[in-house]
Amino acid sequence: MELRHLRYFVAIAEAGTMARAAETAHVTQSTLSHQLAQLEAEVGTLLFERAGRALRLSEAGGVWLGYARGVLAQVAEARAATARLHSLETGRVEIGVIHSFVTKLMPDIAAGFVKRHPGIQLQVHEMSGVEIESQVEAGALDFGFAFHPPASAGVAGERLFDDTLALAVHTRHALAARRSVRFAELAGVPLALLTERFATRRLLDAHFRRAGVTPRVVIEIDSVDALERIAALGVGATFLPRRTTRPRFNGGRLRLIEVTDPRLVRAAGLVWRRTAYRSAAASAFAEFLKAALRSGEPTAAGGNRASQ
Repeated sequence: MELRHLRYFVAIAEAGTMARAAETAHVTQSTLSHQLAQLEAEVGTLLFERAGRALRLSEAGGVWLGYARGVLAQVAEARAATARLHSLETGRVEIGVIHSFVTKLMPDIAAGFVKRHPGIQLQVHEMSGVEIESQVEAGALDFGFAFHPPASAGVAGERLFDDTLALAVHTRHALAARRSVRFAELAGVPLALLTERFATRRLLDAHFRRAGVTPRVVIEIDSVDALERIAALGVGATFLPRRTTRPRFNGGRLRLIEVTDPRLVRAAGLVWRRTAYRSAAASAFAEFLKAALRSGEPTAAGGNRASQ
């Protein structure tokens, strides 16, 4: 049974004759008769009683008419809902974002997108890069915003920007007057760092090993915001991304110093499932995010520049 069988059946029932139904459905009478015969054969009973040229619903036909109209109405609603999704009138986007991006970049971007598309619901989950890749690959997330390139072969990465990690110190720190510092010079400097479950910490440890230095870690904590606050209090130096760190928000007590030999550069990007369908809402939000990061312009009324 196909939808056209139901459409023709309803058209005949409403028109009362094959001729008028053919005009309404824009097909020939022979086509209508053939389609009705197919439907009646599948149903196993006559749906109309013939009285000359007039057609009157049989008892079974009366039952089928209500159901046929219901099916066609549901199909129409489904098509309308699909059209709304493609027109971005409604929809839902679920993404995973690493901590340093979710707290510093996402608020303005998310607010700006929802102001432009108020019918779309956003769900933003703070996760580690490993968790994001796993959830995207499993289909639990539409996409992720993390480091590039992804480690999992089951996801695809889309590079967005490079971000340099700088040494963050209090303005009265012994290194505060320096414009740059080499990794080898950080031996003995008290440091506050992320724990080893974070990719950034593992990257730092690799750079220290390359420089032949054992870092003096006095605080380990699972929060970039906390590290920023600790450095601003003068307790220890730390490493913060330039793109998302705003020294003035810490009372002007924070100074960022370039670290060299080697430099600390991370790439950020989107994480997509390789074979997944991308909804119009998810694609629109990804494009909005990329445009906001490229322009650095405010993404919501009164918002800050994403690159500050």
